[in-house]
Order: sequence, then structure tokens, then C-alpha cells
Amino acid sequence: VTAPEVQEIRGVDPQGSIACDFASAASQMTHSQYGAQKTKDAIVDQLREQTGSRPNVDTRRPDVRINVYVYRDVATLGIDLAGEALHRRGYRGASGAAPLKENVAAGMLLRAGWPQIAKDGGAFVDPMCGSGTLPIEAALIAHDRAPGLTREYFGFLRWRQHDAQLWMRVLEDARARAAQGAKLKLRILGFDRDRDAITAALAAIDRAGLATLVHVERRELAALENPGVEHGLIAVNPPYGERLGTDSDLPELYALLGAKLREQFAGWQAAVLTGNPVLGTRLGIEARA
Repeated sequence: VTAPEVQEIRGVDPQGSIACDFASAASQMTHSQYGAQKTKDAIVDQLREQTGSRPNVDTRRPDVRINVYVYRDVATLGIDLAGEALHRRGYRGASGAAPLKENVAAGMLLRAGWPQIAKDGGAFVDPMCGSGTLPIEAALIAHDRAPGLTREYFGFLRWRQHDAQLWMRVLEDARARAAQGAKLKLRILGFDRDRDAITAALAAIDRAGLATLVHVERRELAALENPGVEHGLIAVNPPYGERLGTDSDLPELYALLGAKLREQFAGWQAAVLTGNPVLGTRLGIEARA
């Protein structure tokens, strides 16, 4: 980072905090910690020379996080305006085993046509909801609630070029849309046999501000029934050996799930996310990818 390039990071408060991430590929510099240290030194030294002050280092939640990627000895420097991975909506607590990432759940629901199903008044059911990711994402989509609305931290909030007034207008618009969307009456249900999973799901639903919109309860798959709605989406991310449990009891689980889909949810759409195509055939239902 040379002196003329300091203007590219003029959003850094010399009395604030920074963090530097460094990655490289096919380059002479391969030590990421050393690269991050040298990047930090270059920025700090030049800011101190120009202003008389230097920012501190905060690796957890800095005012500005700087990313450097070196490929074939050419460096690209940027500012991380997200701060944390954007799939982290802010509602998840301590995760149980093999949690489904929020963005993957949302992508699954979009691929399954959930926005249109919800618009048409369809219901949503997840018979193995775990910590509640699919029902929560289904509610966010159906009720027009911005997925990051509950996040407390973004990387741009203490960036000196951050337009706070514009951000507040964006937030107010998102909150107004969420309030309007909350008026939509839909049945969004999640079930799981595990008591701890339901406890975690209830806490996540509360943190997401969806306590009046999503219902979860403890229930065995064998007791799964249609909630009395003619059409909707049943979406599920069942265990598949690599994720939870052992393969020995999973074929019977998938066969039971398939039977429930056929017997209880005729006329519904179904989305099953599994990493084991062989187990998927035990559903006994013709599928399309």
C-alpha cells in the first residue's frame, strides 16, 4: 500500500479501529498472517504520518475491515462492507449439529416456488425443522421481511463514508414493508422429534421477531398430518448419514417421509434437500432437480 493509495481507505478513522484479512494464491507471499501484518503496518504508518494518530486493531468488530487478495503477486485491496457473512441474519443462537445455512434454506425455498405459493395463500410445513431455519426463512420471504433486518452489525456502520441518513431511510422502508407483510395470514409450521431442537427453534423465531407468524412444536414424523390446507409447500432437510445419525435407520425414515407426502399432502409441492441421492429414491416419489 503506497502513499497515493491511502486515499482509497480514507474512510478509516485514525482514532478508530481496523482489521486486515489476507489471502494469496500462486504468489511468492504465502503466509497469511504475515501478509495481514504488513498490510496493517502500511495503513497504520501512513495514517499516523498524515494525521498524527493511528487506528487500533479489533479483529472481531472493527470500524473498517480491509481485505487483501494476492494472486500471482498482484494484490487487490478492498473494504468489507458486510462485516460478517451475510447469511448470518442475526436470529441464530448456538447451533446444534449440522445446521442448515440461512442462505441455502432461502435458495431452496425460492427454487421450490415458495414466494408464489405464499402469495396464493398456501401453507408451509417442515416436518424435521431442527433449529427452525426453513420455517423462519419461509416466514421472512412470505411476509416481505428483509433477511438482515435483525442484524445489529454491518461492516459499513462505522465507515467514515457511511451515509447514516440514507441507511435510516432504507431501514424505515424495510420495517414498513415487514409491518405490512405481517398482516398476511399464512400457516407456517415446523415440527421435530427432538425437544432441544424445538427449544432452539422457538428462541430463534423469537429473535427473528416472528413469534406470531411461525408455529413449531415437538412431533414425531409418524404423526405428521396435513394442517387442513389444500395447497402449500412441504420443505425438509432430512438427515443423510454424513450429517446426522447412521445410515442403518435412514432408509426407513425416508420411506416414511415419502409415505406421509403421498398420503397427507396430495396437491402440495414438496422440496427435499439431501446429500444422498440413493436415500432420496426411498421417498418413492418422482422428483426433478
